[in-house]
Amino acid sequence: MSTLKIFGKGFLTAIRKTRLALYVWLATVLFSLVILAPIYFLLSHDFSRSLAGDRLDQGPLLLWLGDMIYQHRDDFPFLAGWTIVPAFLFLLLYVFLNGGILGRISVNERVNLPAFLSDSARYFWRFVRVFLLSILGYILVLGILGRGVSALLGVWIKKASSQWSTLAASLLKLLVFLLLYSLVKMFFDYVKVRLVVTESKKTARATLANFQFLGRRFFRAWGLFLLCGLVFIALSLVYYLGAKAIPAGGVIPLGILFLWQQVYVLALAWIVVFFFSTEYEFFKAHQYQPAEQT
Repeated sequence: MSTLKIFGKGFLTAIRKTRLALYVWLATVLFSLVILAPIYFLLSHDFSRSLAGDRLDQGPLLLWLGDMIYQHRDDFPFLAGWTIVPAFLFLLLYVFLNGGILGRISVNERVNLPAFLSDSARYFWRFVRVFLLSILGYILVLGILGRGVSALLGVWIKKASSQWSTLAASLLKLLVFLLLYSLVKMFFDYVKVRLVVTESKKTARATLANFQFLGRRFFRAWGLFLLCGLVFIALSLVYYLGAKAIPAGGVIPLGILFLWQQVYVLALAWIVVFFFSTEYEFFKAHQYQPAEQT
């Protein structure tokens, strides 16, 4: 099956399973509310009766921001922990939701919340192990190869005769890092797909088998991944242009911007479903080929 056909099938699957994106969006919103509630009460306590509080809808003011930092300077370790711990918990939530997404994509059934949560719990520990392996993968690829790329481009930047050359080198460096990131992300996405499709609990074995699977179909798989990435870029561009069109200042524009941001968050959740749908269709289209039967 051609890459475009798999792309189309993945797109249709993601459309049919749109309810998964709603579940992911809802989980993200609820998680954000729990994390942001203390910050809201902190701002409300400090600025609810001040002139600065009345002007918050006009954008952040450096004066009140600096004042707040000064007032709570002794609470910095707590605030730092409140940033690091939620970030880690969000990653675990993301791992948990991945199980529900792939579990519901892999069956030809109507999506419902109990089944989604059941699949999320069912594959959670397997995906946690994949997550830990992916950290090692990112360190090896971005840390080692990324440093090598940075060193090569650093020589180019030092020898650059104009700002345009420096800018080009910087953009090329960013592009290379994004491509390397996409390789690691794609690889471990397919490990998750394999664990779900084969109902295997052997994470290490699935990871090793994935080298063989992608090694024979690397450019087709990566091309499909990058094609899906273009959809993400297009949606992000639409969001950016829409946000720029909303006038600054005032409660009503601020509310419209908030709603537009939520639409974008929902679109990002759908993009996750879309990526997994295309990867699932790709794996399903190739796993039964003779080359896999060893």
